[in-house]
Amino acid sequence: MSDIFDALTLEKCDDIFTFVEERVFVWKSDIFYNSGKNFLLRMCNDLLRRMSRSQNTIFCGRIQLFLAVLFPLTEKSGLNLTSEFNLENITTFNKNAEDVKAGLIKSRDDSTSMEIEDGEEIDDNTLMSNYNMYRKFWSLQDYFRKPIQCYDKVAWRQFYSYADEVLKAFASSKLDDMKSSRRKLERPKTADSHTYFAKYLTSEKLLDLQMNDSNFRRHILVQFLILFKYLKSTVKQKQPHMTLTDDQSKWVKDTTDLVYRLLTETPPDGQQFAATIQHTLNREDNWNNWKNDNCPSYIREPEEKEEKPKAIRSRKRSIGEDIKASGGKIIKMGNSELTRLWNIDPDNMEVCTGDKRVFLPTLETFFEDAILEADPQQQVDEQDKQVNQGNFSWRALRLLARRSSYFFSQNNTPFKKTSEYLETTILKIAKDSKPDQPNVSISEEPKLDNGQEMEEGELKDDDPADLTNAEDEEKKDKMQNITKEQLHMLTDKLGSDWKKLATELNFSQDEIFSWENDYSNVNDQAMTMIKLWMDGEPEKGAQNAMKSALKELGLLSVANEVFGH
Repeated sequence: MSDIFDALTLEKCDDIFTFVEERVFVWKSDIFYNSGKNFLLRMCNDLLRRMSRSQNTIFCGRIQLFLAVLFPLTEKSGLNLTSEFNLENITTFNKNAEDVKAGLIKSRDDSTSMEIEDGEEIDDNTLMSNYNMYRKFWSLQDYFRKPIQCYDKVAWRQFYSYADEVLKAFASSKLDDMKSSRRKLERPKTADSHTYFAKYLTSEKLLDLQMNDSNFRRHILVQFLILFKYLKSTVKQKQPHMTLTDDQSKWVKDTTDLVYRLLTETPPDGQQFAATIQHTLNREDNWNNWKNDNCPSYIREPEEKEEKPKAIRSRKRSIGEDIKASGGKIIKMGNSELTRLWNIDPDNMEVCTGDKRVFLPTLETFFEDAILEADPQQQVDEQDKQVNQGNFSWRALRLLARRSSYFFSQNNTPFKKTSEYLETTILKIAKDSKPDQPNVSISEEPKLDNGQEMEEGELKDDDPADLTNAEDEEKKDKMQNITKEQLHMLTDKLGSDWKKLATELNFSQDEIFSWENDYSNVNDQAMTMIKLWMDGEPEKGAQNAMKSALKELGLLSVANEVFGH
């Protein structure tokens, strides 16, 4: 292929090089790459030497992209490790004041928009001012070509002066948005065509037009940002004296902000363009750090596993020991209430098994009123006794299962009702606790209608009192649900505070950000969050849980308005 390219013209080479580009993954395979990479590199360099970078810009760029894809990132032969600059890129411009003035006068004479009236003379001060701007403007290209000049005190003062004047000229001359101008004039919008030149045109006649061209202005402003990025970056090849003073660093920071503001004000799409340039320059920090670390490989080699002797497994420290070892610092558990509970005492296990954590009452204490009601001398109506209350019956059975042996004892008396079973058991407990008390007596065992004795422990089904209590409990549970009306009222009251509530309900920031992107309306965002929370929350406790969350956020008034006191 190298011989073929040598024998053909550049136009033919341009067409044939497409064949080389399309098969880049073939050249990267092991069978070709190790033996043919040097031949491909030599062929591409021969083509680059034959071409003009100003006339064959696109072809040169295609060759550079091909080489970038062909060789891996860690290939150091294509890297500028020593941070050298292209000092051959010299921008030439007219430095003769008289020639520049003559050119400016001629350009004004030829311009139809700036005609000079009869008898009017061109002010020498105006010509000198335009010449100074022309000279300072193009002199900055030498600093962009070789940034290390800025570390010299004399060169820095000159750069500082020229840059200030040029940026002030940009700031004083605002550009109009060409897209909006076309829309106002109702002219058909032509297709955007961008023409790129390898070198700037430095004629003094074009300076005014260039200053009012948005693409040209962006090129110059981006050059400022690249220069400032180099001056502030830590580069391994910099000499020790190449550092900025505090005043210089402050000026660079302020000027960088000014340049970004000018880019934002430059149409079209100035804000988007400025954000893209800022993101691109921020990524350069990663490349600088990679080069400063001698370009380590991005491929991680598998580590050789060494057989290590099994270490003796040590006992894990408890949370309390961690608190002691950290000098009493609070351990964050991810939730304010959990954090408070975990940090009450250094030894949480000891606290959990302590006497203060025993909340079960004794049998005598819990059944004290029921024992009195069982005494016939008290003359308590049957329907008013606690054993006939569903709530008391449920708690009494759970307590007996934990503390009394009567709950699991085998009896021959068949009980059909819970109240009868509890009454018999309570009298037994009273007899065991106070055997000498005269006013406590065990009543006759309840009998069936047919005269047969009931076995103890056999409960009667379909008790009307139990059914009534169950219905009351079900109604109470329904009152704890969040209704649709309460849900809509809650989203209206929350407003933008729904994000705080989402954080309190343990939703992540990624979920909150997702809802903000999916729904533009704040009420819809809050509604989606609360519905998802209700799907994972027991219905009968949703209202109380929501009240507690709102109270933690200081939104007690919202909770009272929606759910009542």
